[in-house]
Amino acid sequence: MGMKRFDPRYTPSIEYKRLDDRQYTPFDPELTIDGEKIRFLVNVAVDPSSLQYDHFKELGRFISVDLKEDKVKSELRKRFLDDMEKVENSGVNGLCKLFLYQHFVVPRLSWAFLVHDFSLSFASELEVQATRRLKMWSGLYRSADVGTLYRQREHLGLQLTGISFHYQHMQIVRCCLLSSSQDPKDIFSRKQQRVNSFAHRWSGPKALSQLEPVVDHYLRFAGQTDHSGLGSQKGLYFAHPSINEVRAKTAEVLGRLQEEKLVTHASCLVQQGAWTHWKDVRPFDLSWRNLIYGPGPRVISFVLNAQINSVKTPAMLKLWGYTTSSQCPLCSQPKATLHHIIVNCDVGLRQGRYTWRHDSVLSNIEPALKTLVADINQRQPLSGPQATLKNLYRSFVPAGKERPPKSQPKAKQGLLSSANDWSLLVDYTHENIVYPPVICASLERPDAVIWSCKSRTVVLLELTCCAEEGQEAAQLRKENRYFKLLNDSKEQGWRAELLTIEIGARGLIGNSTWRAFVKLGLSSQEATALCRRLSEVVARCSLAICQAQNIKEWTHKDLIGPLSPA
Repeated sequence: MGMKRFDPRYTPSIEYKRLDDRQYTPFDPELTIDGEKIRFLVNVAVDPSSLQYDHFKELGRFISVDLKEDKVKSELRKRFLDDMEKVENSGVNGLCKLFLYQHFVVPRLSWAFLVHDFSLSFASELEVQATRRLKMWSGLYRSADVGTLYRQREHLGLQLTGISFHYQHMQIVRCCLLSSSQDPKDIFSRKQQRVNSFAHRWSGPKALSQLEPVVDHYLRFAGQTDHSGLGSQKGLYFAHPSINEVRAKTAEVLGRLQEEKLVTHASCLVQQGAWTHWKDVRPFDLSWRNLIYGPGPRVISFVLNAQINSVKTPAMLKLWGYTTSSQCPLCSQPKATLHHIIVNCDVGLRQGRYTWRHDSVLSNIEPALKTLVADINQRQPLSGPQATLKNLYRSFVPAGKERPPKSQPKAKQGLLSSANDWSLLVDYTHENIVYPPVICASLERPDAVIWSCKSRTVVLLELTCCAEEGQEAAQLRKENRYFKLLNDSKEQGWRAELLTIEIGARGLIGNSTWRAFVKLGLSSQEATALCRRLSEVVARCSLAICQAQNIKEWTHKDLIGPLSPA
């Protein structure tokens, strides 16, 4: 044989020789057995359809005698489909199957995508097979925008890894490793020049050459996008980035460009991309913890479809060709869209469907307000200047002394910190309140009133469960409604303030709601946890309203509480 060259510093390398105009061979083509030249080497002890029959393995890569990868693709496709079939038959619910896909199926493709020179079309072919099952497991309807599966959670997606993107990622990692390797770069440079000549075919070296200027820009000129002080995010700036930092930033930029492409595509969709026009909303919690241990597959499926306006309403069923009429079963509105069913049906409003959802959300806000009021009433009240000076004095340490350790967490400061005699009233449909006469006489009934006679301060909270596209209008409508009440309270010598709380009917909450809770005195973590509970409650209520769209009478009276773990 004599064609293998071994280097003690590296793994063995193999040299190919030309057999004819079309084939190469890893052995001496002049070698003969019984006077006949050897055409190829096979392992007759294994199945002829397996890779071990006419392939050999080098550094995890199967290499055939003709340098083709058709059989490797077939084997990888078969293994991928077998893995998807195992997940399908695993016996768990669809959301758990998504977890298995993300953490079992996709990682098993990583090494093959790293070492083999597949085409992007092959990865796209596998992605088509995967997307069909992922939609079924997540409860998305079959024509839903695939971006719902692969977008980041902040853009209302499940944040799954697409097969095509995973292939591109692995190829970029491979090119980064080869370009930074200490080995001679002649072969890599020649291959890069060759693939750059391809006009339409995607390749790792060509994509890396296009990403390098963008990565260099992010490394050298990254700016802050939040309210943190200068230098607080040190990971953004790299004066002299290491190889690992450059590779990590390259993968990050690749993901950012992929995300931008998915969001841009969604913005071009008139119906499924309506969410791109919603302003200042907090997305529904689609973390793995909430998907697996949260409200359940049916609620998650409703939220995913509601975000892209693809719930089975009369208007959608007619659009899909299942029915001939899009009329609302309750009020006979000619076109019963999702917006009409969950927030805009006159019959649903008169029957108390929307009021039931409103009171369910309010019943989950009340315990948090009671806990906050009870906690503040046990503290020594601080005025605004006193709280500022206390925090300022804590920042200075006398010379020669060390700063004392933080024995207890910092007390929460908010609108209620100036007194400790706060009272709370919450208004329900079945339990009406009267605006405190000690403040002024009024027929208005805000959803919650918090007041203190010592500081002569009153805080009004007004809740609205509206459509996500109408949250800003709902806030202006409530401010206009209670403008006179605020003025009447101020004329009596009270300091009055209105906080509006907007909860989207699809489960998305306005950021103004989170800010209102923090302004009251809740910590950012407590406000976030409360918003997640409210998001789950309103989604469950809206699902019940949608499921009862063909029922003439509304019988639900019990209010809904959260199911997901705290």
